[in-house]
Amino acid sequence: MSLHYQCRNCRTPLTTEETSSRLCDECCYLAADYRRYDDLREEGHMSDQAKLMCGLADPPDPDDE
Repeated sequence: MSLHYQCRNCRTPLTTEETSSRLCDECCYLAADYRRYDDLREEGHMSDQAKLMCGLADPPDPDDE
């Protein structure tokens, strides 16, 4: 199988709808989250705050304190 028909991130085989971006559906969602994270960092948000805002991190558990 050609690399053109595999996800460039996780190497899973792609469907015909996914070949244009070369990302599978799951990796495409992650890429959108990371683009949102980069945008939030450029707006001046701190790293931890930006991760929470775009869903890349979970809020701290209050029971752990």
